Amino acid sequence: MTFDYSKLLFPYNEVRAYQDLLIQNINASIESHKALIAHAPTGLGKTAASLSTAIKHAIDHDLTVFFLTPRHTQHRLVVDTIKAISAKYNIKIPVVDLVSKQLMCPMPVAKDLNRSDFIEYCKEIREKGKCPYYSNTRKVELSEKATSALNEFLDKPAMHTEEMCDECVSKKLCPYEMALELGKQSKVVVCDYFHLFSDDVRKTFLSKMNKDLEDAIIIVDEAHNLPDRIRGLMTYRLTTNSINGSIRELSTNGYEDEEDVMRLILRVLESLIDSHEREGLIKKEALINEITRLSGLPIDEIITSLVTAGNVIREEAKKSYTLAIARFLESWNEEASDRLRVIRREGLRGAEFISLTYHCLNPAAHTQPIFDECHSTIIMSGTLSPLTMYSEVLGLKDASTLELKSPFPQENRLTLIYPETTTKFSRRGDDEYEKMADKINKMLNNLTVSSAVFFPSYAILNSVYQRFIQKTGKTVFSEQPGLSKEGKQALLDVFRRTKGSVLFAVVSGSFGEGVDLPGNELECIIIVGIPLPVPDLYTKALIDYYQNKFGKGWDYGYVYPALTKVIQSAGRCIRQSSDRGLIVLMDERYAWKNYLKCIPTDWVYKVTKEPETHVKEFFKHQD
Repeated sequence: MTFDYSKLLFPYNEVRAYQDLLIQNINASIESHKALIAHAPTGLGKTAASLSTAIKHAIDHDLTVFFLTPRHTQHRLVVDTIKAISAKYNIKIPVVDLVSKQLMCPMPVAKDLNRSDFIEYCKEIREKGKCPYYSNTRKVELSEKATSALNEFLDKPAMHTEEMCDECVSKKLCPYEMALELGKQSKVVVCDYFHLFSDDVRKTFLSKMNKDLEDAIIIVDEAHNLPDRIRGLMTYRLTTNSINGSIRELSTNGYEDEEDVMRLILRVLESLIDSHEREGLIKKEALINEITRLSGLPIDEIITSLVTAGNVIREEAKKSYTLAIARFLESWNEEASDRLRVIRREGLRGAEFISLTYHCLNPAAHTQPIFDECHSTIIMSGTLSPLTMYSEVLGLKDASTLELKSPFPQENRLTLIYPETTTKFSRRGDDEYEKMADKINKMLNNLTVSSAVFFPSYAILNSVYQRFIQKTGKTVFSEQPGLSKEGKQALLDVFRRTKGSVLFAVVSGSFGEGVDLPGNELECIIIVGIPLPVPDLYTKALIDYYQNKFGKGWDYGYVYPALTKVIQSAGRCIRQSSDRGLIVLMDERYAWKNYLKCIPTDWVYKVTKEPETHVKEFFKHQD
C-alpha cells in the first residue's frame, strides 16, 4: 500500500531518499502510541520528517509536540521548518521556542548566578515586587499589557527565542512568563532536555502551560546525548572550595553557629579522604553520621539552619554557597540503589581540593516514566548505533527501531582505518607520538583541502602537535582547554578563511559536535585514538551497573559511548549532499571486531597501512 504523503504537512516539494521510510515509521509510531528510536544520518532531513508528521497528528487529535534539543543553536532549524510548513499550507501553527528561565531573564545579575541561586533570587524578587518585568506581566492574572502583547505574538509567524526576548524586553515584560503563556496555546514547544526530564522543572513547566504528558508527542533530537545529559542533570557535587566560600560568607554575616558547622563539615571531608590516595567510595552514613556525631545535632536540623542562613545571605548578595551546600546535603541524604557516592582529590598541586559527588548511574529512572506516560516518543539522531543500547539505557525496551542509510552518494565519502598506532595507555610515549605526527604529515602535507585532527585528550594533542609543526609547512590551529564561546567562533572564522589549514582539536571539546563546516570548509578528518573514559571509580561503577542489568557493562559503560563521540566528530566533514569527505581512524583497535560493529553500516571503510596513498587518490580532483 502506497503511503499518502498528502496527509502530512511536509514543507518541501520532494521527499528525500530514506526520508520517506523515516516519515512512515514516525507516523506508525504516533498512530500506535508507541516509541521509535531512529538512527538517521546527517542530511536525511530528520527535523522536517518528524515535525511534518507530528504536527499533523497534534492538530487532528488536540496534542502538543515537544521538540527537545540539547543545544540552543539547534532551535533555529526547528522554528524555521515550522515557518516553512505554515507558509506552504497557509495555516497558523502556534509555537513557542524557549530556553532556561535564567538565560531568558533580562535582569543584569541573572547571568552571574549559579542555577540554584538564580531560582531563589527570581522567586524572591517576584514575591517582593522587585522585578519590574514580572510585575508588568502579571499580578495574579496576566496584565492587560501582557495580554495585548500575547495576542500580537500569536498573530506573528513562529519566533525564535532571541526575537521573543527582544520583543518582551522592549515592552518591559518577562520573556519567560510570556513564553509560558504563549505555550498554553502552542501546538509545538521547542525546548531543552531538562524541561521534561528534570523532575522539579517539568512539574512547574507543564503546569504553567496547562499541558499534560499524556497528550504530548515527544521528539528528542540528537538523542545520543540524552543518557549522559540525564546523568549530568541528576548528579550532585560538593567541594571544599564551596565549603570555604560558605565559611567566608557565614563569618561575614555573623552566623557563628552555622560557621562552626561548616568548618566541621570541612574537617569531616578532610578526614574521610585521608584513607584514599586520589578517590574512594563512601557510604551515605559515613558523612552524615560523622557530621551529626561531632555536632550533636540531627542532620535535618543542620540542613534547616543552613537553608535559613543561606536564604538571608542570598537575599543580600544574590547568591550563597551555604544554600547550595544545604541543597547538596538534602540530596545526599536520599536513598537510591542506582547511584554512586565518591570522594576525590582534584586539581593540581598547590590548588588541590576535595570533592564529594553523588553520581547518577541510571538515566532510565528519569526517562522511562516520562516515555511511559506520554502519547508517543520519537528518539532520533545521526549517531544511535547500536540502537539496542539506547532502547535499554533509556528504558524503551518495547520501542521500534530504525537504522537508515545516508542519502549522500557513497563515492563522496571514504573511511580509512590505520591500525599501526594506538593511544592505549600502555603504549603511550615519544615513539608513538612521533609515529602519529609523521603519518598525519604524510597524509596532509600535499593536500590543499582543509583538515581537522581530533585527539582523545589535550595531553595527547599537545604531544603530537609539537612534533607535527616541526614537519609540516601548513598553517595549524590548536584548540586549548577552557575556550570561550567567542574564542571558539573566532578560531572557526580564521580556520574557514585559511584554505588548506589544519585544526587540532579534542573529541570531547568545542569542535567535536555542533559545528557545521559544509562544502570545502572541511574535507578531511583524522581521529587519533579512541576517547575512552578514564577508568576511575565512576566509570567502573557504570560498567558494573550495566553488566549486572544487561550483561553489557563493557560495551554500554565504556566502549560504545566513546565511539559515539568519534562518529560525531567524524561527521563534521559531511553536512550536505554535495560535500566530499574522507575520514581516517588511527588506532589498531578500530580494526577489532568489537569496535568495528559500532561503525555505521553505511560507512565504506578500508583497513590500510598506507592511508596516504588512498588520501591522495580520493582528493586527486582538487585544484
